[in-house]
Amino acid sequence: MSDKPKKEPEAAPAPANDKADAAKKGAGGLMSKTPVLLGLVMVLEAVVLFAGFKFLGGGPKPATAVELSHEEGGSEEPKTDAHGNPIPDSGKKKPSDKDRAVELTVVDFKAPNTQNGRRYIYDVSIFVSVKGEFETKVKDRIKDRDALIKDRMRTIIGQMDPEKLGGGSEPGLETLRRQVKSQLEIIIGDGMIDEVLVPRCIPFRADF
Repeated sequence: MSDKPKKEPEAAPAPANDKADAAKKGAGGLMSKTPVLLGLVMVLEAVVLFAGFKFLGGGPKPATAVELSHEEGGSEEPKTDAHGNPIPDSGKKKPSDKDRAVELTVVDFKAPNTQNGRRYIYDVSIFVSVKGEFETKVKDRIKDRDALIKDRMRTIIGQMDPEKLGGGSEPGLETLRRQVKSQLEIIIGDGMIDEVLVPRCIPFRADF
């Protein structure tokens, strides 16, 4: 007998079909893991975005009525506190010089009245309230037509029932205000006078 070791039979090469099956199994495993990986990536992106919003400004702020009115041009931009909340009344539009009310003196004089058979002297002070845009024009016309205005005011007071000059029937001097405004609009111009103010209308007996 020979002492030479017997050669082990060589393993037969794997068939081509077995290699294809192994490749399919590997690809199938990768495909099954892909949705999981995509899900993890999306979760990480959401966490990063959320942290970024929190860091930059605390997330989107709700629009308030003041902000909306500012976008429409109706008010100034409101001031906000440390938390980004609008401060009440900070966005209200401030009146311009043209819209502000200005009070101008018309007359400050004494005028007689004898309508009830007795002679009274009325110490009268009359002002007008106008918008800022008409201030210069009204002031100039009052100055230029001073004598005419005083004449018309004296006539109004002289012809009026004393009861309507601060008496019992009209303590608010409604008739005097209305007649004065009508005459001033003729002399100064229509649409410029907002209101007639009569801070003083005091009668004094003059027939003692």
